[in-house]
Amino acid sequence: ALPRILSQTAPAFCMGSCSFVVEKSKESTARVVVWREIGVQRSYTMESTLCGCDQGKYKGLQIGTRELEEMGAKFCVGLLRLKRMASPLEYNLPSSLLDIENELIESSCKVTRYYTFII
Repeated sequence: ALPRILSQTAPAFCMGSCSFVVEKSKESTARVVVWREIGVQRSYTMESTLCGCDQGKYKGLQIGTRELEEMGAKFCVGLLRLKRMASPLEYNLPSSLLDIENELIESSCKVTRYYTFII
């Protein structure tokens, strides 16, 4: 559910680049170990690029601090939406609240074209 939420809200997130298969080389990663040994159902690894994007509104741009901050903010909103989906009675806030949060994120995380590597 979280990857689907992020694919709808975060322009830097690409669902097509996601892999939900546990490869042999990934068996010792924290996400797989927590899933297998502790039973955490939603254990993910989010990766970022150092080279820039090849799709979406950031195609051809370097990833900079603002894009990473935007992704972090969208990730937090995604977690809130996921929690609200899992426990709708506990979080019966108006859905317009998430729209307001998204507008705030969009206004504070403007995209700037970077010509140098910024990490």
